[in-house]
Amino acid sequence: MRILYWIISIPLAILIAIFAVSNRALVTLSLWPLPYEVDMPLFLPIMVALLIGLGIGLTYEWLVHGKHRRAVKRMDSELRRLRPEDTGSNTSSDHKAISQQNAS
Repeated sequence: MRILYWIISIPLAILIAIFAVSNRALVTLSLWPLPYEVDMPLFLPIMVALLIGLGIGLTYEWLVHGKHRRAVKRMDSELRRLRPEDTGSNTSSDHKAISQQNAS
């Protein structure tokens, strides 16, 4: 799994670097309701927009999957409650049962 991460992330980082270097021209970003204008490299507003979209998507997925995480947590706690706490005592009782069967 770690190899797959590096196989995907290294080419992606190279593509982002190439994109940033090739789009260094200054653009004027006017913030419409406000009387401000900002000069910045072209890649910067594009990257910021992509990161904002990524953040919104990740937040949405985290909220949607919250009910599934709660269900898993509830099932896990119920499973722990139903399982015997002391597994060591079960093995000793199993050995006693086996030795009683062998003696008979």
